[in-house]
Formats: sequence, structure tokens, C-alpha cells
Amino acid sequence: MNEVLLTSIFSLVTGVGAWYAARRKNLAETQASELDVVEKSVKYYREMVDDLGKRLKTATDELVHATEKHRLAIDELTEAKNELKSVKSELKSLEKRFEDLANENRDLVTELKKYKQLSGKVISKN
Repeated sequence: MNEVLLTSIFSLVTGVGAWYAARRKNLAETQASELDVVEKSVKYYREMVDDLGKRLKTATDELVHATEKHRLAIDELTEAKNELKSVKSELKSLEKRFEDLANENRDLVTELKKYKQLSGKVISKN
């Protein structure tokens, strides 16, 4: 009976030991599996963040380029506006000069007519 009891106890101890070892092994495998999943997730998100970083850099570069084009267009429009103001001012000045010359021409024509009338009277008296 002692042998049966010893065999049972050894079997029980061996079974508990095997269960404990298997439990630790399963726990270690589970942790390794979880670490593998976490590592893959981190790799995936790192790649995603890198891709988003590249996209952001590209979009930022495009925005800077578009802003520069916009700034150049504004500068060109400002220059054209200033040139237009200058041309308008010169046009007004020329219109004023034309008007003054037209008035002077009318006055000279009137004087010339008076002179011709006087010249005609002086000639007819002689």
C-alpha cells in the first residue's frame, strides 16, 4: 500500500509540477505572442506616421510654393496698379494740356480773324 500511496503522491507531484511548468510556458508564450502583436502594431503605426509625415512635408512644400506664387502675383498686380495710376495721371495731365492748347488755339483764331478784319478795313481806306 505504501507503494501505491508513494506512486500516487509522485504522480500527483509530477502532474502538479508539469501543470505548473506548462502554465509558465503557456504564460511565456502568451506574453511573447502579445509582444509580437505589439511589435507588429508599433511597426504598422510607425510606417503610417512616417507616411503621414512625408505627406505633410509634401503638402507643406506645395503650400509654400503656392504662397510664393500668390505673393508674386500680388506684387505684379500692385506694380500694374501703380503703373495704371501713373498712366491715368499722365492722361489727365495731357487732357488738361490739350484743353489749354485748344482754348489758346481758339483765342488765336479769334485774334487772327480780328486782325484780318482790321487789315481789310485799312486796305479799303487807302
